Amino acid sequence: MKITLKEVSEMQAGLDVILAKELPVRPAYWLARFLDKVRSEIGATEKIRMQLIDKYAKKDKDGEFIFKKDNKGKDLQEYDFTKENFEKFGKEYTELSEVEMEIDFKPIKLSDLGDITIKPIVLLQLKKIIEE
Repeated sequence: MKITLKEVSEMQAGLDVILAKELPVRPAYWLARFLDKVRSEIGATEKIRMQLIDKYAKKDKDGEFIFKKDNKGKDLQEYDFTKENFEKFGKEYTELSEVEMEIDFKPIKLSDLGDITIKPIVLLQLKKIIEE
């Protein structure tokens, strides 16, 4: 199966939800294996994202990141960028998120998940690995 890093990132929340459910053993096993396979990709993507932030985000004279503040001066825990650097960061991060990888994984049939109840948003997040 070909999948982009962006798709993997978008699946993360859905995987967290469905793997917390009581599932039949076979789909539980295959979903856990899928998560193991993509975890290293998620970690590598985060590492590169932080390198991009380090490259483009504003820093103070001591080299510490500067964070955005609200109208009252409260720290928003969002990295601050110049407009130009934010565009550069966005372009490079988008490029990274579109990288495709090949994962040996056959989608699971929805019927194999048994009688669990999950929200439709989870199915949307997992549409690439769960089929009708």
